[in-house]
Amino acid sequence: MSDKKLATEVFNWLSTTPEPGTPVANALDAHFPGALPGIAVLKRTTAVVKSKYDMDGDNTIYGQSICPDEINNEKGDLADIMKEYWGEVFPMGGIGGAPYVGKTGFGAFSHHVPDDGHVFIMFGPHVGISESGEVGKYHRSGQATESGACGAILAAYAQCCSGDSFGFDMDDMQQSYLRSAIAPRCEECKSAANPIAAVTHAAYDSIKDKMMRIVNTKFGTGKLVILGGIQINMPAPYEDHYMPKFFQVLQEGQEPVDLLSELTFN
Repeated sequence: MSDKKLATEVFNWLSTTPEPGTPVANALDAHFPGALPGIAVLKRTTAVVKSKYDMDGDNTIYGQSICPDEINNEKGDLADIMKEYWGEVFPMGGIGGAPYVGKTGFGAFSHHVPDDGHVFIMFGPHVGISESGEVGKYHRSGQATESGACGAILAAYAQCCSGDSFGFDMDDMQQSYLRSAIAPRCEECKSAANPIAAVTHAAYDSIKDKMMRIVNTKFGTGKLVILGGIQINMPAPYEDHYMPKFFQVLQEGQEPVDLLSELTFN
């Protein structure tokens, strides 16, 4: 039995991952391969950086750039347990998950690092998967029907597909950014097998590029660890998942170290 199959069976046994062959499992595997339950991402990433670089909550500050949607911040979600592990959090993101704090915000955040300490950042957009396997849908507590997730990315995609002209809106800056990020990929997403999954991956690409433009390693001698991926809001009773797409260590004067293989199964 492969490591991946064994892990899936264990996660299913723990009711964190859907049973293989169900509609939600098929959608997860098809569009977000390698996605892991949030607790697995926390345990694996923190074990790796602790063993390799002795990073922990005493010498590391934590920032995250995720959509403020409440379904990303529920008790036990990845954002919540990351904050619990690292001790506190510097919020960097707005709707869609992009790091709207920019270079100035990162500069302020990185100036809070402990002496000779480190920075750990987690980022990414989010997307729902319904029990029926529909990507982009999520059944929120208290609502009779499913609604969109991520609503901001779905709205930006619809606006870009409409053919209407949307200029930059000073009173809606974050949505204006999302439209500008998605517009160049709109036709590509429309022709994809699953346009909503495709636009979520396109949003991730833009968010990653923005993140890498605003960060720097000039805060000291420590490491800057960046974890990027896509959050998947899962139907009950399963845990929300996270598809790791980027896991690197940066340090002033050093070449980046790619750790993504540490989060994958053979």
